[in-house]
Amino acid sequence: MPHSWIPAVLQPNFTWIPRKSPTRLSSEIPPTLEPSHPLVRRFWGYIHSFLKRFSVDYCRWVGIPFDNQIIPLPFGLLLKWSDGTRLEEVLATEVCRAAGLPTPKIISYGEDPNTPHAPVSILMTRLSGRELGQAYESLSLKAKTTALTEFKLYLSTIRGWRSPWGDERVCSITGGAIRSIRVPNHKIGPCETPQEFHEYLLAPARYSFGSEAVNEEKVRSARKLQSLQRPGVKFTHGDIKHHNILMDKEGHITGLLDWESAGWYPEFWEYTTALRFVPKDFWWYEFLMEVGAQQYLEESECEKALTNLTADSYSW
Repeated sequence: MPHSWIPAVLQPNFTWIPRKSPTRLSSEIPPTLEPSHPLVRRFWGYIHSFLKRFSVDYCRWVGIPFDNQIIPLPFGLLLKWSDGTRLEEVLATEVCRAAGLPTPKIISYGEDPNTPHAPVSILMTRLSGRELGQAYESLSLKAKTTALTEFKLYLSTIRGWRSPWGDERVCSITGGAIRSIRVPNHKIGPCETPQEFHEYLLAPARYSFGSEAVNEEKVRSARKLQSLQRPGVKFTHGDIKHHNILMDKEGHITGLLDWESAGWYPEFWEYTTALRFVPKDFWWYEFLMEVGAQQYLEESECEKALTNLTADSYSW
C-alpha cells in the first residue's frame, strides 16, 4: 500500500475532480481533430519511453506492482502502451470527451519505431471510481438505477450521431480500417456497406461440425445477419465490457475506457459483441438487456453460429 507520508498528488490512486453526473451531451458528433505531425509523435514517443522506465522505480517507491501496459504514474496520470493502442483510439477518445462523455483526458500520444507490436502510446489522466464489475452487485437499488440510466444515455447519445463517411460505410472514426479482436487478423475494412462487412466476416468459415446438415444450418444462421441488418450504421464503442466502465458509490458513471475498437458498425454490433459468452444468469447479461441488448437477441443467436464457423481466424 502507498505510504501515508507521500503527498496525495504523488499517490498512484490520485485523480482530479470527477464529473458527478452527465454533463450536457452533444447530439452531433464533434469534429475529429487532425493527428499531430509524425515528428511530434516521435518526440512524445521518446518522452513516453522515459516515463515507462521511470514508472518501474515509481511503482517500487509507492509499493505497487508495475504494469507494462497500463503504466502507473504520479500526478493522476497513466500511460497506456499495449498492442491495442493506436491513433484511432486517441481520436475517438478525444471526440467522445468533447461530446461530454466521461473519458480520460489525453495529455499526449507518441509513436516508437522500436515497438512495432505497440506503435502508439497514450499519456492520459487517471479517472476515479471502481470498475462496474467490481462494484455493481454491492450497490443500492438507487445506485444501480443511476448506473443503468446514465450508461443507457451515453450509448444512445453516440448511437444517434450521423456518420460523416456516409450512412452505410463500416469504418473507424477516421474513415479507415477498424481494429477488433473478433475479426480475422483483428482488422477489417473499411467496408462500403454492411453487406461487404458480413461477407468479409464469413469468408474464413470452416465447416467442421460433423454432418453436412449441421454445417449448412450454421452457415444459414450466420448469413441471416444480413437479412436482419437494419439500415445505416451506428457509432459504436466496440468493446463494451464491465471492466471498461467506472462508477462511484452513488452509481454515477465516472469513466468509459478503451476506445480502440470504436467506429461505425452495423447497429447490432455493440450489443452482440458485449453479449458474447455471457451466461444468462450473470448480472451483466441483465444489465445489457436493460440498456438495449434485448432488441438484438436474434442477431446474437446468428452471431453464435458465425463465431463457431470463424473463431479460428481471430482467436490468436
